[in-house]
Amino acid sequence: MKPLLTLLALLLLNNLPAYAQRTPNITGVAYKQKLGALLPLESAFTDADGQDVRIGDVFNRAPVILVLGYFHCDRLCGVTRLALLRAAQKAGLSAGSDYVFVAISIDPTEKTDAAREAREIDFAAASPIGAAEGFRYLTGTPENIRAVAEAVGYIYRNGARPQTFIHPIGAVVLTAPGVVSAYLSGIGSSHEAIRGAVEAAATQNIAPRASPALLLCFDFDSTTGRYTFAIMKFLRIGAAGMILALAAMIYREFRKGARV
Repeated sequence: MKPLLTLLALLLLNNLPAYAQRTPNITGVAYKQKLGALLPLESAFTDADGQDVRIGDVFNRAPVILVLGYFHCDRLCGVTRLALLRAAQKAGLSAGSDYVFVAISIDPTEKTDAAREAREIDFAAASPIGAAEGFRYLTGTPENIRAVAEAVGYIYRNGARPQTFIHPIGAVVLTAPGVVSAYLSGIGSSHEAIRGAVEAAATQNIAPRASPALLLCFDFDSTTGRYTFAIMKFLRIGAAGMILALAAMIYREFRKGARV
């Protein structure tokens, strides 16, 4: 048993450097939480119906759940939107009156048709509660996208392939005047957490800092024959956990051997 455990541990440890080399550089990609910051309300975007809007026009006197990502993403962006919409529905929240759901594409090449398609897919899959004006899917120029991203501390970069991005997964909850009130993990956020964040924003409260263990979404170049990662931090935690578990097993086996 001991030789087998030792061999397994050595194999895992030996492969970790190669694993690290196959991952793209994700340094700095995260939400740098800016609680209390004000959104640039004059930033101009185009909605899924082709109408020009200022970001400040979408608030409609209700808190906003803001999701940044891109609409043609086939990794976690759509999953995040659906998770948030379903959690809001389970919480009994109605878009347009209790909150406004705003999805902004970080890809400046995406236009109205991409926003409209994403909205249709999300509506078909999640069947969210609320009025049409409570759901805003927006595209914009690089300058306006960057202004909103910087205001909420959303740090991202270009991916390995054209029109792909390495970016954090999550959502920002803002008060009706456009002040950052809370951050949510997006995937895995409970309906209680959604309700609590929206209710706090409705009363102009600023939440404590959220857990820094946010997910990352990105596409690695599949043509290299290497991995495509979507939840990098969880994979790294899993690898570390395997090493610790193996180390504990090896220690117990050696202890048994020492007592024999």
